Amino acid sequence: MQLDFQTLYIIILLNSLGLIVVWTSVAFVYREIAAARYWLAALVGTSIGGLLLTVDANGAVGVATVAGMVFIGCGFATILQGVAVFYDGRARWRLLAAYAVVCAVLAELAGPDRAVQNVVFALLQALPTSLLLLVLATRRPVRLGATVATFAAGIALSGQILEIAANLARIAGSLSDAGYYAFAPWLLVANILGTSVLNLGFLLMTIDRLSSALADLASRDDLTDLPNRRGLRNRARRVERRGREQGECVSVMMLDVDSFKQINDTFGHHAGDACLVHIAGILSNGLHRKDILARVSGDEFCAILPATDMRDAAQIADMLVKQISTTPFLAGKSRIPLSVSIGIAEWSPVGSEGLFEALTRADAALYDAKRSGRNGYATDVPEGEDRRRALG
Repeated sequence: MQLDFQTLYIIILLNSLGLIVVWTSVAFVYREIAAARYWLAALVGTSIGGLLLTVDANGAVGVATVAGMVFIGCGFATILQGVAVFYDGRARWRLLAAYAVVCAVLAELAGPDRAVQNVVFALLQALPTSLLLLVLATRRPVRLGATVATFAAGIALSGQILEIAANLARIAGSLSDAGYYAFAPWLLVANILGTSVLNLGFLLMTIDRLSSALADLASRDDLTDLPNRRGLRNRARRVERRGREQGECVSVMMLDVDSFKQINDTFGHHAGDACLVHIAGILSNGLHRKDILARVSGDEFCAILPATDMRDAAQIADMLVKQISTTPFLAGKSRIPLSVSIGIAEWSPVGSEGLFEALTRADAALYDAKRSGRNGYATDVPEGEDRRRALG
C-alpha cells in the first residue's frame, strides 16, 4: 500500500481543524478547565507551523521554515504546559520562550539538507513528547484518560525516534533516499495517530475531571462546604475498611444545635445559616486533621474519629461543647448564644456492624443529651449505666 505525503498533509490539516473546533468548544463552555486553552493553542500553533513549512518547498531554510519549526516545536511544548496546568501546576512561560529560541537556532543550523532538517524537526517534537510521556506515566491514581494519553504519547514518540534514526542513517549513507521514502509516510501516520489519540486522551481526562467535580458537588453541603450525608457515607466506608485492616476502633459523634428553630424564628434564616457556618468552623478547628466532619441535615452534624476510643472522644466532645457555648455568634448588633448536644458511640472492627450503622447508637445518645438538658454530651453505654458525662 502506497501513501503519498500530499494526502497525509491534507489529513493532518483537516484533523487539526476538527480538533481545534472541539477544543474551542470545550474551552468556551468549561472555562474552569484552563488546560483546554493550552491544548487549543498547541493545535493552532502546530497547524500554523505545518502551513509555513510548505512555503519553502525547495528545501532551503527560509524564514517560513524557521518560523514553522518554531511554531511546531512550541506547539508540542505547549501541550506539556497544558498537562502541567491540568494537574494544578503552573505554566512556565520563560521556559517556553527559551525553547522557542532553541527551535529557531536549530532550525537555522539545519541548513538545506532535507535529512538534517527532518532530524531537527523530529527532535524538536520528541523532546517535549518525552517529558509529556514521563509526566503522564507517573501520575497517580491511574485514570482512563491519562492511560489513553500515555499510550498515544508513546506512539507519537516512537514515530519521532524512528524518524530521527532513519534520517541519521541517510546522513551516514547507510540508508538510501529511496529506502527512506518507502516507509517514511508510515512514520507520519504514527505521528497523526499519536496526536489524534493524545487529544482523545486529553478529552477523557477533561471528562474525568468534570465527573469528579460533579460527584464532589453532589457529596458536599453548599452552605458549610462540608461533606453531606452521601459524602459522609463514602468516607465512612474507607475509614471502616482501614479500621478492620488495622484493628482500630473508631468513635462517631452526632451533634445537634440546641434550639435552632428559635434562632431562625428570632433572628431570621439568614442569621441561622450564618450560625451554622460559625459552628462548622469551630468544629473543624477542634477536630484532628484525620477526623471527618459532615453536615447531615439542617442543624445536625456528624463527626467520625478514626483510631479514637470512647474516652478520648468524650474529652473532644467536652471541649467542643465548651468552645461553642463560650463563642456566641455576632450578627450585627445582636449576640446570638449557641450550644450543641453531642451523642457518642464507639465502633469496633470486631463484629458485623458497619461503621455507618454505629451512627444510630450515637443518635440515641444524642437524644439522651437533649433530654438531660442540652449543652452537653452523652455516650452510648450498656443499659443501667449513666450515659451522662461531665458537661463543664
